[in-house]
Order: sequence, then structure tokens, then C-alpha cells
Amino acid sequence: MIKYAQLLDKIQSFLVEAKKVYGPYSRNDGRQIVIVKEDDGSKRTVSYPKHIMEEHLGHRLDPDLGTVDHLDFNFLNNDLSNLVVKKRDEHSADDTRRVKLVKLKCTNCKKKFERSPRLMRDKNKKGNRGTFCSRSCSAKFFRNKDNKDKIDNLQVQDFVKSRYYRRKNVRAFVLNLIVKYS
Repeated sequence: MIKYAQLLDKIQSFLVEAKKVYGPYSRNDGRQIVIVKEDDGSKRTVSYPKHIMEEHLGHRLDPDLGTVDHLDFNFLNNDLSNLVVKKRDEHSADDTRRVKLVKLKCTNCKKKFERSPRLMRDKNKKGNRGTFCSRSCSAKFFRNKDNKDKIDNLQVQDFVKSRYYRRKNVRAFVLNLIVKYS
């Protein structure tokens, strides 16, 4: 009976040791990965933060559904309190680079509107004069006989460089404000 118990202990320790983790290794961009050798002999390469979270949760994350995100935006800070599991589409939306729109005022109707910097650059290259909220507003302005003397004074649209932001940074800023003033 004692030999049977010792044999069971050896089997259990073998099963625990069967999964081996090699690493963490640093990639060229500074992010860390580990190589996990599963008990069935297969190997998989996993990001170090994802491995930490999987060990904490006790199961593998479905790669199509969940991913691990850093709360403080520092991908080198792999502290468990800094990691959170997010849906893949939400994480992707947070990290997508978005362009800031340029605020303008229509030359004809004085309505405020926004336009992408790329469209502004295209209009600059074509030599378009004035800033109009729509093509119909532009046509009304140029057809109006009272505006004949104003047409010569219209400037070519400015060349505007693109500025970018990420939704994640905006959310973090708002959350910090809420925590700060609550």
C-alpha cells in the first residue's frame, strides 16, 4: 500500500513537471515571450503577460476571444495587478491609431464642421480656394454675384499635418480624472 501511494506521488509530480516553461525571452521590440512545452509534447510560443494571466486563471485563454492588456500602457510592466483580460475586438479598437479631425468654419454658411487632414492636403494640392462644408455650399458661394470680389481674396486651403490618438489613451485620461476628483 505504501509503495502504491509513493507511485501515485511520483505520477502526480511527473504530471506537474511535464509542462515546462522556457524563458522569458525578449523580442527585438522589447516585448517578452515564453515557450511552453505542454505535457502532450507540443510547444507553443506565448507572450509573457498572457502566460502570467493563464497561470493565474488556471486555464488557457481562447486566442479568438480574449487577450491580455496592460493598464498603464507599459508593456514591460508585467505585474499581475497591471494586467487585465479583454475581448480581442475591444483591445484592438482601443489600440487602433485614429486621426484627429481639423475643426473648420464654412466660408459660405459659417457652419462649423470637421474634416480629415488628408482631405485638406488633397484640396491644398489641387489649389482649391476657401473652406466649404459641402460641394453645394461651395457652388452657392461661387454662383452668388455678390461674392465676385471675395473670390480673389480666398486663400488656398492650408496644408495640415495629421495628428493621431488612441481611444485607450483617452479612456485612461478620463478614468484618471474621475479617480482624481471623486
